[in-house]
Amino acid sequence: MDEDNEERLREAACIGDIESIKTLIESSAVNVNSQNKVNGWTSLHWAAKRNHSSVVSYLLLHGADKCIKTNTGETASQLTSYTDIKNMLGGANTETKQTELPIKPNYLANPTFPYTQPVVQKSMESSREPPTSYQEHQCSSNEELVIKVRVANSEERDFIEVEIDKECLSFEKLLTVCCQELGLQKGQVFKVRKLPNTIIRKDKDVRRLVDFQEVEIVLKNNSETSRQGQYGMSMAQLNKILY
Repeated sequence: MDEDNEERLREAACIGDIESIKTLIESSAVNVNSQNKVNGWTSLHWAAKRNHSSVVSYLLLHGADKCIKTNTGETASQLTSYTDIKNMLGGANTETKQTELPIKPNYLANPTFPYTQPVVQKSMESSREPPTSYQEHQCSSNEELVIKVRVANSEERDFIEVEIDKECLSFEKLLTVCCQELGLQKGQVFKVRKLPNTIIRKDKDVRRLVDFQEVEIVLKNNSETSRQGQYGMSMAQLNKILY
């Protein structure tokens, strides 16, 4: 039974199903570092390879070992093409490897219905398509999602527009882009709200956003937020600049 749950954990990590991952880890004695007997991949290897930032973060918080190597010698940080994931895994200077698996897992060969459509997760067969690199395959789309974002409860009520590549949509990517544009630190963020009243929590929520959706970043210290003006500047600083 444990082996079945461990395989389900690797499958969920591969397709980015964070809710199933939470259920498996929190309600069973599943070993988060269990390795596939054929290729040596763990759930963290799969989450990194498929660029699921929020899954990687959750697995690390629940004991995933970033130093485990596959049977061909790769650590998780060598499998991702996302810089933020490399940073989480402590491998910012490592080179992403193109990995041809010795087997094709059933959850890639026969994905469940929500993953048969061309969403962020791509088939591992992309690794067989020279000369396109995995990173180019992941983020080469010219299509962008345009959202309108502002800091909640700020004196500055105007939105700014930010763009995210539709091939790279994830909660972590949304949070990173919004914080960069608004001059915030991720540690300041309490929650992300899709107006008027819906919380964005995971990658699936982000993929449901439409162009020009209004989004608010809610900070942890509301009293401080209410005194802020233009994207992190106090109104006194803003007035000094303008006048």
